[in-house]
Amino acid sequence: MNGWTPLWRPPIADPAQTADLAQQLTHTVASGLLRDSVHTGRLEMELAGFFARRAIAVGSGMDALELVLETLREPGREVHVPAHAFQAIPALAARLGFTPVPMDVDPITLAPTIAAAEKVPSSGIVIWIHHGGNVADYAETTIAALWQRGVTVIEDCAYVLPTDPAGPGTWGDASTWSFAPTKPISSTAGGAVVTANTALAQEIRDRRKHSGVEHLWELGDTLLRNRTLSETDALLATHQFRTRTTTAATHATVADAYATTLLAERPDLLPAGRRPRSTWSRFCIDLGDGHDALDTQAALAREQIGTAVMFACPWTDYPALAPYETESLPGLRALLRRTLCLPFHTGISRDDTTRVTKVLLGILSEGASS
Repeated sequence: MNGWTPLWRPPIADPAQTADLAQQLTHTVASGLLRDSVHTGRLEMELAGFFARRAIAVGSGMDALELVLETLREPGREVHVPAHAFQAIPALAARLGFTPVPMDVDPITLAPTIAAAEKVPSSGIVIWIHHGGNVADYAETTIAALWQRGVTVIEDCAYVLPTDPAGPGTWGDASTWSFAPTKPISSTAGGAVVTANTALAQEIRDRRKHSGVEHLWELGDTLLRNRTLSETDALLATHQFRTRTTTAATHATVADAYATTLLAERPDLLPAGRRPRSTWSRFCIDLGDGHDALDTQAALAREQIGTAVMFACPWTDYPALAPYETESLPGLRALLRRTLCLPFHTGISRDDTTRVTKVLLGILSEGASS
């Protein structure tokens, strides 16, 4: 028995950092200042300083997206979302009165295709998702072209490990970030909006609270819940953000380990052009025709190896979102059912990658011969 190899584990600090973090957490709880205090401000300063933009810390990545969309709300306005997105994203757009529209996905980069971006009307909004932290080579130029046509672009950077102050998260009108336990900046919850638009930043800052904002209610607004970040989560996220360079270096080592084991025998599992980047927080492979990611996931789980399928079907396959299907996206369902995420985090050892490789290749070989 080798024990469970998890898909993801938050970056592990060294003992001295862990002891200091524990002391700060104890002090924070004892202070009684559990929201919107010193650690929230410090996290916002760290983000703003790195990106040279305004940063507003909020309760979650979905809170971040909701707050941005609320400031852009116009009934019926189209919000174009990659067809393989987490279904809650288009559902949120629909709930706010927008019309969600699925975008086709590039099989190599897992990003919206250039052709899909070119179809977006100038009045539209695009939520550009960097899937698993995989940043397409054409993302910056395509987002710039959208922006120049008047399209509003929101970058979803929930799975991006921030390593470049002029990189993903700075190309659109705003970017949203998540600090959930499964994200590269890992806390128990939390998120942020990063934007160069001062007016947008101020409106989001005003709207993240639901009390003490009577002036907004007097203008006819409704704010139904608190969307600020807890101080404990802000502290944890700040620590993770500060250690992101070390995290990126460790991820590079894990990616290299997979490249010299798994990909040495089956290079087709990582399509040409889908190369590991410092922004990655998921190692997405393509199982190829004849292999089902859900079946492979179940087989790996029986061997105590955790994986993820992000996602098994387009979001328009769900009944509540089916009315928004606009056209057939050939090849998309097959792509999603053969895309699998392998364990990829700072706690993975060379022995772990060797074991994952051996077990995975065995499962694929058995599937091919059956």
